[in-house]
Amino acid sequence: MGHQLVAKFIPLLEKINWPTETMATEQGRRSFLVGLEKVDAYSGDPNQLTAALKTFVTGGSRPYAFAGTAYTLIAAAQEADGSYAPDGLEEAWRWLGQAQDLEPDVVEINMIEPLVYVHNGRLEDARLVLDYLHDLRPSDYYLYRIEVAYWQVMENLEQTVEWFGKTAEVAASVPQRLAMRRQLADFYFEKKMWAEAQNAYKEAIHFDNSNPLIWHKLSIVHWQLEDVDEADKANQQTLRLKDFPAARQLEEKIKEKKSEGGFFGRLFG
Repeated sequence: MGHQLVAKFIPLLEKINWPTETMATEQGRRSFLVGLEKVDAYSGDPNQLTAALKTFVTGGSRPYAFAGTAYTLIAAAQEADGSYAPDGLEEAWRWLGQAQDLEPDVVEINMIEPLVYVHNGRLEDARLVLDYLHDLRPSDYYLYRIEVAYWQVMENLEQTVEWFGKTAEVAASVPQRLAMRRQLADFYFEKKMWAEAQNAYKEAIHFDNSNPLIWHKLSIVHWQLEDVDEADKANQQTLRLKDFPAARQLEEKIKEKKSEGGFFGRLFG
């Protein structure tokens, strides 16, 4: 998925009319931050990333537009198994380099550097740059997000969960806080920590109860915890919001499980 998506984006980037302003302007910075949130909301629909690119460009600042492009390419490069396509990271590095050539000392731009390092396995370099940027910008939401990614790659459960909490604390907006709750739930889900994932998804749903993907994952969590009734309720809510094959497959499993507990289940307790 990541490799193919990056291959589609590269020709698109060549057709964009990039801003002529070569300085990091305040307008460019504001558009850059809005674009980052759009990228962070990416859930598999390439149109979400295209919309983010448009936001970066409309900021009117070339270094921020180039840096935003690098951030978008990193998101696009993620494969289904959680790894990152090397060609996507290489392309992201190229665009980031162009942004840094124009504005070498902007923290918002330079923070993308350790993110590339994290995803291509250069963890010592990532740690070095992160520590440097923390000195320049303490309590920064996006730096904290990169810490989460760093500790995930390090497979340090305690530090990962701690940085999830720190990131949520410094979040400046509801979408940012929601993103961290959802990602923490996904982290528990990937680790098969079902009870923790259940609590995290319920909290995420409290703030985003019209998101079918969250409901779907919650239904799977209930299923894994062998709570068939709750799995059924969550899955029906998923299907009310969006009908898709995975939810229908779970619906069939739930029906089969409930039929097993029919007459003979009641007879034998």
